[in-house]
Amino acid sequence: MINRALHSGFLRSANLFPSRPALWVDNAYITYAELKLSALKIAASIQRYAPNSASGLTAVFAYRSEAAFAGVLGALLAGNGYVPLNKTFPSERSRAMLERSGCRSIIIDSASAEQFSEIVEGLQQPSLLIFAEAVAVEQYRQRWPKHTILGLNDLLSESGWTEPVISQNDIAYLLFTSGSTGQPKGVSVQHCNVLAFLDFVVDRYRINEHDRLSQMFDMTFDLSVFDMFTSWQCGACLCCPSQKTLINPGKFIAEQQLTIWFSVPAVAKLMNRMGTLKPGRYPLLRWSLFCGEPMPVETMKAWELAAPESELENLYGPTELTIACMYYRWNSNVARQESELGIVPIGYPFPGMRTKVVNTAMEEVSDGEAGELLMHGPQQTRGYWKDPDKTAETFVAPAGAEEIFSRTGDRVRKPVGDAPMT
Repeated sequence: MINRALHSGFLRSANLFPSRPALWVDNAYITYAELKLSALKIAASIQRYAPNSASGLTAVFAYRSEAAFAGVLGALLAGNGYVPLNKTFPSERSRAMLERSGCRSIIIDSASAEQFSEIVEGLQQPSLLIFAEAVAVEQYRQRWPKHTILGLNDLLSESGWTEPVISQNDIAYLLFTSGSTGQPKGVSVQHCNVLAFLDFVVDRYRINEHDRLSQMFDMTFDLSVFDMFTSWQCGACLCCPSQKTLINPGKFIAEQQLTIWFSVPAVAKLMNRMGTLKPGRYPLLRWSLFCGEPMPVETMKAWELAAPESELENLYGPTELTIACMYYRWNSNVARQESELGIVPIGYPFPGMRTKVVNTAMEEVSDGEAGELLMHGPQQTRGYWKDPDKTAETFVAPAGAEEIFSRTGDRVRKPVGDAPMT
C-alpha cells in the first residue's frame, strides 16, 4: 500500500464500517465515522495553526477520554508522531517531556486541563494548544497570550485536512520510559517498526470487526498501541474502562462482553487473589494475552480455567523493540516442563526478529546457558531521542555480528533445539 502509515488501517476501517463502534469510553460508544470526524478536525487544525517544528511531533495530554483517542489519530493524520503525556505524572516530569520532545502542538482534554495549567507556565516556545473538549477558552487566551489556543468550536472543518505524505522511517510515536538516573528516556518508534508488529499480530490473532478488545494500558505504556491499532485496523471495538472500573477487571470483561484481553500479568494475579478467576467465568474470551512482566505458571493455569474457550499467550518485548517481539502459546500439557522457576517462557521471536544470548564480553553463550538477550530485526527502533550516548550503549554489534542488536538487559537461557526461550 502506497503511503502506508500507522493510521492507514483506521482510515480503511472507517470507510468500511462507518456506523460500527470504534470506541467505548466514558460509558458511551463512538462510531468509526464520529471518531474519524473528530480526528480530522484536529489534524486540519494542527496543519493550519501549529508553529513549524523540527521534531514533527504532537503531544496528547489526555486520559481515558474520547479526546485522547481522537488526539492520537489527529496527530498522526496531521503527519506528526504523537507523544502521550499523563495527568497522573508529576507536572515537572510532563514539562520535561514536552521540552525534550520539541512538540509545538498539544492536545488537552477537560480532565487534564487543570494540571496542564501548571505545565504551560514554563513553556518557552509559542505553541498550538487545542482544548479538544472545551467550548469556552477565552480564559486561556488571556492567561497565555503567546500561544495559539483553540477550543472545540474553533477546530477547522474536516474539509481543511490535507493527507500527509508519510515515510516508513518517520516517527509514529515517541514514548518516554523511566531512566535509571531518573531522567526519562525517549524511545522513537518508526511507522515501519509498528507496522511490522501489527501485520503479524492481526494475522495471528485473526482479529475482525466483531471483536471487542480491552484497553487496560495507559497511552504512556507502549502496549496501548496494540489495543488501539489492532482494533482499528480490523474494524473492531476498543473498550476503555474508567479509572474506577480498572479496580474490578472481571466485571469489565463480563459487562463489555470482551473477546480479546490484553494486560500485564499483575492484573491476572490480582484477579486470582480476588477470586474472580472461577472456572468458566469468561466464556466469550477467545484470546487472552499477557505482557510486561514475568507470568507465573499458576496464574496462567487459573486464567485458562476461567476462560475455557480462550487461547492464551505470553508476550515479551521492551519498548526499544516495539511492543512485543516474542510469544509463547500456553499449553498446559507441556508448560510446566518448559517453564523455569515457575515462570512461563517468553517463547519464540516474531517473524524477522533474531536473537542472541551473550555473556558480559558480548560473546554468544552455548545452548542451555544463561546470558543477556539481544535482538535485531524490523521492530528494532532507531534509538533514544536526542541521546546518542545512551543509544550507543544499548544498540551494539556483538562479537561476530555485522548488524546492530538491541540490548534488552534481561537475563534468559539460550534454548536447546526447538525449546522455547525462558
